[in-house]
Amino acid sequence: MPRRGRKRKKTRTHVVETDDRVRGALRSNDESKVPRSLVVRRGKAEPELAELVTDLRNLMRPYTAVNFKEDARNRKATLVVYARELGAALGITHILALSQNDSRITLRVGRSPSGPTLSFRVKRFTLGGQIKAAQRRPYDSARAFEGPPVVVTNNFGDATAAPHVKLMRITFQNMFPAINVSTVKLADCRRVVLFNFVRRDVDASKKNASKGTDGKTDEGMHVGGDDDLEDEEVEVRHYAIRAKPVGVDRKVRRLVEAKIPNLSKLNDIADYITGAAPAMNAGEMSDSEAEDETSHVELPGKSKGRKGSNAPSQTSALKLVELGPRLRLKLYKVERGLASGDVMYHAYVSKTPAEAAALKARKDGEAALKKRRRDEQDANVARKREAKEEKKRAREERRKGREERAMAALRGEAAGDGSEDDVSGGSGSEEEEESSSGSDEGSGSEEESDE
Repeated sequence: MPRRGRKRKKTRTHVVETDDRVRGALRSNDESKVPRSLVVRRGKAEPELAELVTDLRNLMRPYTAVNFKEDARNRKATLVVYARELGAALGITHILALSQNDSRITLRVGRSPSGPTLSFRVKRFTLGGQIKAAQRRPYDSARAFEGPPVVVTNNFGDATAAPHVKLMRITFQNMFPAINVSTVKLADCRRVVLFNFVRRDVDASKKNASKGTDGKTDEGMHVGGDDDLEDEEVEVRHYAIRAKPVGVDRKVRRLVEAKIPNLSKLNDIADYITGAAPAMNAGEMSDSEAEDETSHVELPGKSKGRKGSNAPSQTSALKLVELGPRLRLKLYKVERGLASGDVMYHAYVSKTPAEAAALKARKDGEAALKKRRRDEQDANVARKREAKEEKKRAREERRKGREERAMAALRGEAAGDGSEDDVSGGSGSEEEEESSSGSDEGSGSEEESDE
């Protein structure tokens, strides 16, 4: 049967498949550059602190251990133990440890494996559940945590800022993946983490707050709940980005966003659009449109959200919805190593260069003495282990000697029994020969008597 139709013209382009090993190597190289964090709590803590750990893990998502469980041994472990046991296995670059005592809550942020370590005092905090309970329309979307947040550092200064301030800014930025502006997708930017550095004159503010209306000082007046203010603090906020189209009627936008209103009291949907319907519930009309013109932007691409709600090249209003937690932190110490080493900065203790040199010499001496004692202990342990092994070898040799002597004795007894059997066998044959010879002589004498 002849072939029907024309011969197929090849229009496909040849695609060179990359080797799986090459793709895996490239992927692993890219993933190795992504910072990964571990948020833990150390020691005994209140239930609120456990909720704060959960909120911080949600803030650090997706590159964090969300379901990490601490048992009794892990809660007593130091940052060095975490870095040694889990750093290489999970690729952890930053460890955030929360601890609590009778008077304060401490947050330590350490760079794994060699430091530095920043120690903060948590002056105040608000949990994410408390923030959502106070909101009329809380934001709840699991897809918002699929990508890393956008990090914003405000008021940290420029290159002329203090060294500890620059270190804070660099640490906060390096805890999250860097954003490449040329390749980032608009749909992936769904959260914002804000680090706001606050400077204030505490002495002047307390003096002004403590003065009464008549210019006299009121000793019993409470300073607005802010008597624990510090001169330098860091405020942490966590927001979700919500984009809503501008220039569209609210009712139409609700239909576009697939929010079906209650139409049971209407005869036609046109009554809902034209406004001839009776008053709606307050909950349906509470989602007000952002009126600030500065928040109106034209989106270059499609943003994630309700289907058809934010199209490309459409003017939308950006709105930030707080997710929590809120934190107010005070940096009080910076250590060169991972929870160890020289103290590079301390907010409450200041030392002269001579005092710092003396302290460093004392610490170096203590470290050298500790190393010498450790070496002595290791040498003593090795010596005792060698003596124990020597005793074990001597005991084994004595046991083998006893076994060999016992076997030799058994072989000697067996040889002696064999020789006695041979001697008794020879004497019996001689008696038989003598008896046979005697019988022969008797028969001979009988023959002589017959003759």
